[in-house]
Amino acid sequence: MDPQTIAKHNARTFILYRILFRARFYYPVFTLLFLDFGLSLSQFAILNSVWALTIVLFEIPLGGLADTIGRRKIVILSAIFLNIELLVWLFAPINGGNTLFIFFLVNRIISGLCEAASSGADEALVYDSLEKANLQNEWAETLEKTQRYTSLYFMFVLFVGAMIYDPNVIGKITQFFGYQGSISQENCIKLPIILNQIAAVFVLINALRFKENWNQPAKITEAFRDSFKKVFTSIQWIKKSKIVILLLLIVMFSESLILQFLTLMQQYWKVINIPILFYGIIGSGLAFFASLVPTLGKYCFKRFQFKTNFSICYLNLIIAYILIALSIPYIGILPVILLYCTYQSIIYFNGCYIHDACEESYRATVLSVQSMLSFSKYGIVSILYSFLVAAISNNIIQASLNQVFDRSLVAFPSYFAFSTLSVLLLYKFFNRKRGPIKTAAFENQLEQTK
Repeated sequence: MDPQTIAKHNARTFILYRILFRARFYYPVFTLLFLDFGLSLSQFAILNSVWALTIVLFEIPLGGLADTIGRRKIVILSAIFLNIELLVWLFAPINGGNTLFIFFLVNRIISGLCEAASSGADEALVYDSLEKANLQNEWAETLEKTQRYTSLYFMFVLFVGAMIYDPNVIGKITQFFGYQGSISQENCIKLPIILNQIAAVFVLINALRFKENWNQPAKITEAFRDSFKKVFTSIQWIKKSKIVILLLLIVMFSESLILQFLTLMQQYWKVINIPILFYGIIGSGLAFFASLVPTLGKYCFKRFQFKTNFSICYLNLIIAYILIALSIPYIGILPVILLYCTYQSIIYFNGCYIHDACEESYRATVLSVQSMLSFSKYGIVSILYSFLVAAISNNIIQASLNQVFDRSLVAFPSYFAFSTLSVLLLYKFFNRKRGPIKTAAFENQLEQTK
């Protein structure tokens, strides 16, 4: 196959791969799923910490390995991990005590390995093939389609996942087909996992469909040695790239706080008096609005400069956090829409600019470094938030969970303002003797105006 055919084939495969990989049927009931299996809240917190730690530990080594033995092999490895993690979850015994916890511990470790392997390798594979075919300008459009279709599929997944977890809904469906027995919550627990297991098989099929020409080292030991060398050389390269340093800082500080709020979003709906019945509908609505973002992002990426695009994003975030802190009943949905759409814009702009700035030999490793920094910062933010909640609880006698959460919301705009200042100071520290940012996209804009 010629380079252009391979590039277009990989772009189409990437869209379907990313859609099926990212959208999970258990997302709308993620926390409930752990608790209904028989785990405690403290065990849930421990397992999420193990998941994040696994990603932090393996993110950069796997990124370096992808830059050494080839991105396609790591993407396939990630798809295999996805299938294994779901199988472990599927066979976990409900209310199984210590045995259940061990099953979930294995699941979280494998899930962390899956995320660490996938992060950056799939994007680097597709961008490299487009670059080799001299079609790198089509990457922004590929990213746009991927985010839009993923968001649209997310609407379907959130609706179906929440519906099949409800024993009342499943009971009515089974009665329609003639079954007269009762349906309990325990009967529905594994239904979202089963649907995801089916989707995971297609993720693996699409991972195998990727095409790549890669000169692999003769020995596996040589490959691992070269991967660690690649990590250190990539870090040295990052230090010389002004725009990559800035992107690492922007995503690390903004994404960690956004993810912290999104993790707590169901509690926020309670505070602003949204009935539980509407949680799934709101989630699907957020996914719909997110599907519109890539088209706007593509226009802004081509029309405006780096500084303008991210300045607008940061302005939107501070407005969203301030309005969220007010916790206005019902109307409080609007700033969450702004927050979520801005988050999708940051993801889109980062995907465009960082691939534009990275050299091919460092691309997967740089993306892994970025992901590792974001998850590390997310872990720190989670710990800080837990301390804040404990402090508020101690100061308010017999406070309800809603009252404590409502008081904690003021920390989001405050911390975001502090983190924005930190980004500016750190950026100035790393780039005291460098000139203004110039990306390849910016250079193209200059050429077009001449």
